[in-house]
Amino acid sequence: MSMTLNLPANNQSIQDTLWSVALSDNSGMPDFKYVFDVYNSSNQLIRVKLFPDPTSAMGYFDAGPIVRNEITYDWFIPESSNAMVLATPSNGQLSLIYDIRVGDEFISGGTYVSGSYVSGGSLVTILNLASGQSTAYNFSAPLFKRKQIDVSSYTNRYLTNRPLSANCRIDGKFLIPYKSATEYEAGFYIRLYNENNTNYQSWNQYNDGSIVSYPSIAKFGQLDIGPDVINRYYNQVHGSNLITSTCKYYDVRVQNSMNGAIISDTYKINIDCNPLYSPIDLYFINQWGMFDTARFDLVSRLSQEIERKAFSRRDYTTNGSSVSYYDANNTYNESKINYGSKINWNYKLTMNYPSDEEYQWLAELIDSPQIYAGIDDNYYPVTIKATNYDYSKNIYNNLKAFEIEIEMNQTRYGFRR
Repeated sequence: MSMTLNLPANNQSIQDTLWSVALSDNSGMPDFKYVFDVYNSSNQLIRVKLFPDPTSAMGYFDAGPIVRNEITYDWFIPESSNAMVLATPSNGQLSLIYDIRVGDEFISGGTYVSGSYVSGGSLVTILNLASGQSTAYNFSAPLFKRKQIDVSSYTNRYLTNRPLSANCRIDGKFLIPYKSATEYEAGFYIRLYNENNTNYQSWNQYNDGSIVSYPSIAKFGQLDIGPDVINRYYNQVHGSNLITSTCKYYDVRVQNSMNGAIISDTYKINIDCNPLYSPIDLYFINQWGMFDTARFDLVSRLSQEIERKAFSRRDYTTNGSSVSYYDANNTYNESKINYGSKINWNYKLTMNYPSDEEYQWLAELIDSPQIYAGIDDNYYPVTIKATNYDYSKNIYNNLKAFEIEIEMNQTRYGFRR
C-alpha cells in the first residue's frame, strides 16, 4: 500500500484555508476513509476521518480552523520600557509549525459478490502512512492576491502597510513592528533635524562604545521608536535626552548590531511639540499580526451609556388620619427607587486628514481583534463600534478627517440600594 501527501505551502496565512491533499491506493476499499491527525509538537490537536472525493478518490483536509486556535494573543501589552525592542514574538504567537499525519481506514475481508462488497470483514485502521510539517503565519489574508503573499519575503522592513512617516508628541510612544531576515541583535541609527531641515545630531548605536548590549529581535521585533523611549534609553548611558525641543523631526533605521549594517527602510517621525488637543493613541494588531500605532490628534469626546434598574412604590405615607407626600424637612417621597446601574463609556476620536495611503491602512484598525487606547500612561482595551468602513480618497472626497467611536470596555456598576 502507498500514500502520498501534499501539504499546504509554507508561510501562508493561518487565518485562511490550509488544505492538505492525500491519495491512497486503498481508496477503492469498502467504507474507506482518510484519517488525518494534526499535531502541534507532540500534542495531538484533532483526528478527522474523511471519505474520499468521489471523482478523484483524494482526501482533502483543511487544517486552518484547527491550528489557528493555537495562536495566542496575550504576548504583548504596550507598556513602558527602557528598551526600543519591546517584544520578540515567536512560534505560537506570530507563526505555528504543525504536523499533518495521514492514514487509512477501511473494511478488510468480508463477502463479495461479482467483485462487489456485501458484508462481513473487519475494520482496519492504519495511521501515519505519510506525514509532513508546515509553517503558517498569523497574518490576515488580503482582499486582493489571496494566497499569493509569502510572508517570508517580507524581510528587513517595517512590517506595516502605513506610510513610512508619522507624527508623534515629544513625550509619546510610537509602536511599529519589524521583521528581519535572520535572528540577531538589533541596534538603531537615529538622525535629528532642526527647523532648517539640517541634520544637527546623529546617534549610531553600533559606533557608541558605551552601549554594551542590544535586545534580540529574533526575526520579529515589536519596536517602540517614539521620543519617550529613545530618550530614556539614551539617558541610561549619556545622562541626557537625545530628542529635545530643538528637534523638528528625526528618522530611524535598524542596524545589525554585529557589523553596523543598515537593514531597514528609513522611518521619519515628525515632532508635535504643542498639540492643541490631547492626542489619544490606539495601539492595534495590524494585518501582519503585530502592533501598529494610530494617532488621533484632534478633538476627542467622552460619553456615557447608563443602564438603570428601578422599581416603583407609592409616593405618600399614611400616619393616622393624614396622608403625607413629604416629611418635616420638605423632602418628598420617592415614587421610583433606582436600586442599581451599569455604566459604559465611549470615545469619539478624530484623526487629522489622513492621506490616501493612511486611509487604506486604517481599515486594519477597524478590523483589528485587539486594540489598546493609551490614556495617561495607562493602556485600556477598547472595541471599535463601527461595523463598516469607507475607503476614502482625496480625489473624490477631498481632505477628510477620519472619525471613529470606541467602546472603552470598562464597565462600572453604580450604587446598590
